[in-house]
Amino acid sequence: MDHHQPRPMNSVRRFLLWALAGGGLGIAGTLVVLAILNRDPTPALTPAIFDAAHERWSSSGPADYDIETRVTGPQPATYRVQVRGGQARAAWRNGAPLLNAKMFGTWSVPGMFSTISRDLESEQRRTAGRASPGTPQLILKAEFDARYHYPQRYRRIEWGSRRGSDAVTVTWEVVEFRVIQ
Repeated sequence: MDHHQPRPMNSVRRFLLWALAGGGLGIAGTLVVLAILNRDPTPALTPAIFDAAHERWSSSGPADYDIETRVTGPQPATYRVQVRGGQARAAWRNGAPLLNAKMFGTWSVPGMFSTISRDLESEQRRTAGRASPGTPQLILKAEFDARYHYPQRYRRIEWGSRRGSDAVTVTWEVVEFRVIQ
């Protein structure tokens, strides 16, 4: 009588193959979910998009407003600025007042446009071959408010920074913009 009993080795191999396939599918699924959750929806910034938003802000932006901006990256903070008559009158970092009046305007809308403009110019010089050696590549993304055209969200990714080859990302997002009547 020929009784074939399954070899224990075949069962172990089958189990290992199924475990390996299941683990691979689990890892692939996790990576897909993480990619979807961490996808940055902020549109790429071009000089034309920047110029159009800046022009619209300049022609129709309010002169009196309060703005609060959350910054993430190597130096995270929340900034709050009071602007009256187009001039930054007071500013706070993480709730503490800034004492140097020259710093008040940095997180006002014109200050934000100025920062973005410098980044765009730096990247344009680099791509044209006119930047100093070692100037990092910048990936710039921005989203502008539909009504007032201030920079609602700005993301600056610096590749090949002085800190090493890893990317350094700074993001700011306006969490409150209140026009003062």
